[in-house]
Amino acid sequence: MEENKITAITKEKEEVLKDAYKDTLEILDAYDHYTLTCPEGTYYDGNESIEEVAVGMLYDMIKNPVWYDCNKQMAAIKFLLFLEWNNALYVDGEKRISDALLVALILMIEKSRDEDKEMIIRIVLNCIC
Repeated sequence: MEENKITAITKEKEEVLKDAYKDTLEILDAYDHYTLTCPEGTYYDGNESIEEVAVGMLYDMIKNPVWYDCNKQMAAIKFLLFLEWNNALYVDGEKRISDALLVALILMIEKSRDEDKEMIIRIVLNCIC
């Protein structure tokens, strides 16, 4: 009897969590099925969104440093500045990207394989848009 009660409570909590993290779970599912697309953003030059340009720059600064002493901190600052200059860093006065998310995204980019570039960029875009 007690086991059924625990199972019912667990299933109920699982549904609550699935609902609370719906967007995250959808991104993971799309990644697993190779169907992850770029979300809509604010268009920068008619072809790419501000977010696409910013993430592309971030990726390139981390994977292919232009300067000898370029590091993850410098890449993060330039990424954030680009978003700020284009009024895309804050939404309703709130930071669009949490500190922890930015760290995780930068480390994910750094550790990714070059052949995964397009998928990594899509993941980052889905996390920040």
